[in-house]
Amino acid sequence: MRIVYLLLLTLTLFGSERIVTLSPAIAEIVSALGETRNIVGVSDYTLYPETLSLRPKVGGYTTLSLERTLALKPTLVIGLEHQKTFLSKLEHFGIRTKALQLESTQEIKSSIFQLGELLQHPQEARALIETIDYAKENAPRNEDNASVLIVFASSSSLSRGVYVAGHDLFFEEILESCGTHNAYSDDFYAQPVLTPEGIIAADPDRVLLLLGPLDKVDPMAVKKRWMALPIKAAKERKITVIQNDYILIPSQRIAKSITTICEILR
Repeated sequence: MRIVYLLLLTLTLFGSERIVTLSPAIAEIVSALGETRNIVGVSDYTLYPETLSLRPKVGGYTTLSLERTLALKPTLVIGLEHQKTFLSKLEHFGIRTKALQLESTQEIKSSIFQLGELLQHPQEARALIETIDYAKENAPRNEDNASVLIVFASSSSLSRGVYVAGHDLFFEEILESCGTHNAYSDDFYAQPVLTPEGIIAADPDRVLLLLGPLDKVDPMAVKKRWMALPIKAAKERKITVIQNDYILIPSQRIAKSITTICEILR
């Protein structure tokens, strides 16, 4: 009996994955699926859940370290599509890899499903997807179809332009769920840069200034510069700063982002 127990224990220990995640969003999804204890390394700026912020770091989106990753002896490394070159290097060492796309809501849900299958947590994956769908279907709605400009406001300066949400990010889908629409109308499907002149031309009804928890700017100073612009949102004092640890993360927590943004815009 003792031999059987030791055999089972050995299989359990060696059967566990050693997972490295290459983005904060991926770390959040893998953790939410119940694999927190098997995550042995994370990317820079991984803050949630808090326990993962203490795990060894392997670098940022474009500064990933092959040496640090290999030192963790991973059995599985999960990254983003644009990190495929780095992932292919790991495959030469016999390490399994997975590349995901996390730009649209559908891609986020698909990635959750894929990871649920890969890590053998299909029920947990379905539950996370249902949470996103529920938030979308029950989002508070704006009755005026307001035009909304979503700004990545990591800088307080407007002189060199600011990054805004274009047409291929989940933020535009959130705006639609809120009964509003994207004030940015040019044909650019990423994170375009708008100059002050471009902002004035867009003339949004509402402006949402998004900040992450590590952004080193004064939120009120950022808002003050926007309030000085000759745009509808400033005249009607409908410029809002949103700063928390989930608003910029394309994980299952977009369910919270949907509720947060739609409540502000209602």
